[in-house]
Amino acid sequence: MNSLRDKNNVYVVEHLDPELGPWSALEYAAIAAESAATGASFCLSSVPSNLELPHELQQLDNLVVENESVEELFRDCKDRVCLLDPRAESELSPSDVAKFDVFVIGGILGTVPPGWEDLQ
Repeated sequence: MNSLRDKNNVYVVEHLDPELGPWSALEYAAIAAESAATGASFCLSSVPSNLELPHELQQLDNLVVENESVEELFRDCKDRVCLLDPRAESELSPSDVAKFDVFVIGGILGTVPPGWEDLQ
């Protein structure tokens, strides 16, 4: 996992589903493209080992796919991990870039209002 830690910023989505549908694939491709445009990496964590990614995701150089959870991947640097949570008491600020290397996208993507099942 050292390759992820060597990056300036890593954006992580914990993939909690046993499958990956077309809508999620589009969201993941968009996050990967936007991350790449800023020099950051995008990681899908907790991906089941038997899950075959769609071809369009397999072709992305900026996408890192891990079977381990975000907690396992970054257990030795938790103080550098920021959970991006729309319910947070304070907003993210430009100065936070100096405090964190890993940004975990919280909530269930595409859910309005956001689902909080992943935080239980």
